[in-house]
Amino acid sequence: MVPPVTFDPKELESKVKAMYRSVAENPHGEFHFEMGRAMAERLGYAPADLDRIPKEAIESFAGVGYYFHLADLKEGETVLDLGSGSGMDTFIAALKVGPGGKVIGVDMTDEQRTKAERLRDRDGFKAWMEEHVLWSTAPTR
Repeated sequence: MVPPVTFDPKELESKVKAMYRSVAENPHGEFHFEMGRAMAERLGYAPADLDRIPKEAIESFAGVGYYFHLADLKEGETVLDLGSGSGMDTFIAALKVGPGGKVIGVDMTDEQRTKAERLRDRDGFKAWMEEHVLWSTAPTR
């Protein structure tokens, strides 16, 4: 018989936040996943789009796929980016929807969100990008 596995959601949340804090603060550190521009281009991101967004957001990119071709975003639309990290997809979405649109990035890691907000403000995306932290731990029984 296999012994039951114990699971502590608060411990898991703490570990995930610590890892993505490190990704935001030291994107060139050692992680168990690939990150950065080379990976983004392999996933399908257009180099021309990447050239138009903050390089620091690209350095911290730890995404798993390219889905903008499926979303087919249009000028003026509103986008919600869940797990937005340092904002690479949020910035790309902002390019697609333009100043008449709106992009909202949501991430549970304060350091990721703070980095994205700093880059947004520095690079002139503030007019149509928002970053919010929305994280709620489900009640345990």
